[in-house]
Amino acid sequence: MNQLFLGQTSIWFSSSILDLLHNWDPILGPLLQPLSVLCQNLGGSVFFLGLISFFYVYIRPKLAFELALALLTSGFLGSIAKFYLESPRPFPYPEAYDEKAFGLPSGHVYSSFVVWGLLAYRIPKLWLRILSISIILIMPFSRMYLRLHYLGDVTLGFLLGAIHLTIIIILLKRIDKINLSHYFIQSEKYRTLTLLGIVITLSPIALDSPFLSVEHFHSLSIALMSSGSLAGFWIGILFYPRFSKPKFLSWSLKFENHSDFWKTFAMRTIVLAIIMILFYAIPGMIVKGSIWKDDLLIRYFRYMLVSFALVLIFPILIQKIANGRYLLD
Repeated sequence: MNQLFLGQTSIWFSSSILDLLHNWDPILGPLLQPLSVLCQNLGGSVFFLGLISFFYVYIRPKLAFELALALLTSGFLGSIAKFYLESPRPFPYPEAYDEKAFGLPSGHVYSSFVVWGLLAYRIPKLWLRILSISIILIMPFSRMYLRLHYLGDVTLGFLLGAIHLTIIIILLKRIDKINLSHYFIQSEKYRTLTLLGIVITLSPIALDSPFLSVEHFHSLSIALMSSGSLAGFWIGILFYPRFSKPKFLSWSLKFENHSDFWKTFAMRTIVLAIIMILFYAIPGMIVKGSIWKDDLLIRYFRYMLVSFALVLIFPILIQKIANGRYLLD
């Protein structure tokens, strides 16, 4: 039984399933390949960063924070699981997709289940629920079709995603009963809470070692990028109320006034673009060309910085423009 579920030669960790999927290539290959690549992008960190930014800037901060919590906790836990389970990806490794962490569980399947499942739960639109469920169901297939994961990898990712999403929904149902208008925290102990958040989220750095394998390094790197982002969101949630007027603690983008809508949309987009260039793109280029490009501590602080900038600096700048006209409901 252990061999069936854990053995690298069992059906769960065998290339025979992956080969079988490609038997359909003569007929369905022109459809399956681009569909799998699309799923690769829809479950990737860059897409999810853009998605969370979109909901934070244009829709409502509460939902963005919920999505961030879902994504970053699943990304962190999935990466830590990879680090300790040490299960290799299918051989030969598909270099084109630059995914060098261990394979078990599949991070794309895990995080996609949680994020797209939460979107389907929070937004009662039929088209979005159909889209979300479709992505969740197709994602495991796409990961195997691209030869990035075994059946066992995607199965565990799927199960962990289902459990994780269930826990988050239970938590949100309890929070909804409190009827919070926003998730920003107004506390005099914000400095203590900030330090506590950094200590907790930075703790995986203790696993770093010059003797880590490539797979261990990349698994731990993803975990620290996720925890760094969590720290940035946490610090922004604590600090923003100290710099903001109470009326700017929640916002959305109204569609009633067509002229004001496009002006507001344009202004928020410009400020968001500036934030991303200054705090994400430029630091990334600087680090990439330096001796610290593989430093895990730098990666942690880089993702903490961009998350902090998004949560705090973006709305503060919008408040300074036309007395916050473009941040009002």
